[in-house]
Amino acid sequence: MATIQGIPNPNNFEYIEVSRRFDNSGANTGPVWTFVYRGSKDALRIASLEWSRVGAKYTINEEGPYSEATVVYSGTTVDPGEPITSAPTPVAGQEIPDIRYEFRTDYNEVSLFSLPAVIAEATSTGNISLYKFLIETAVKNGEALPTPPESNIGNFPVAQKVWQMLNRGQDSFSMPRNVLTRYATFSGNLGLPQTPQTIPPVYAPFAFVQAWNLFGIQNMLPTPPSDPMLTPPGTAWGWRQTNYATNLIIKTNQVEQTISWTFAPWDLLVYPFI
Repeated sequence: MATIQGIPNPNNFEYIEVSRRFDNSGANTGPVWTFVYRGSKDALRIASLEWSRVGAKYTINEEGPYSEATVVYSGTTVDPGEPITSAPTPVAGQEIPDIRYEFRTDYNEVSLFSLPAVIAEATSTGNISLYKFLIETAVKNGEALPTPPESNIGNFPVAQKVWQMLNRGQDSFSMPRNVLTRYATFSGNLGLPQTPQTIPPVYAPFAFVQAWNLFGIQNMLPTPPSDPMLTPPGTAWGWRQTNYATNLIIKTNQVEQTISWTFAPWDLLVYPFI
């Protein structure tokens, strides 16, 4: 870190650089320069117009006799071997967002008829729709499951358990789903909110890694289950965007972007797959 001492003249809207620090890797996002300036609040406010224009993120502390501004540039065009006292400010447009990831498990209520054991038994009858209809009709009419010669569904053990659960008011169970959230911080020059897609695409696991450059966390991402009963007919496992939010802090020209994707079996008819 270099430190430069001096006294700015507030009458001339002057400010001085008091320190600069270079980090070659930043938050694993590329080179980052941090400058600290001191001067009158008006001088720093005027200077902030240029900092915003070139894509820097900044904060101004206006407490005390002199105000102090912290200005952060990030980019890939800075030579880390350059003497810190004379190294140039990164070129505008070379900013790399500061990104962090969060893994979370959400729980979604799913019909009892989506249980793997229920799907397997219903499939074995040769008519999944009739299997479900007979159970729901018996519950609705307050009757026991029909037995031969009317129907043999009353002889199926899983059907009996589903009938019992429905009779006591339980018609669903909690299914865990993996959610990945990406938090990115960058200047307003890199863009603002995206235009929502009418029907968001679903990314196959590797396509998701490629599209969002997730090679650094690829080994942490879940894979589709091996049990085929956990993949309902007409669906495929993939990542679908389920949340998008952008906050713009005008004073500091800083954007905080949040995007979440959920890993689940999504319908092939409804969602386009990538």
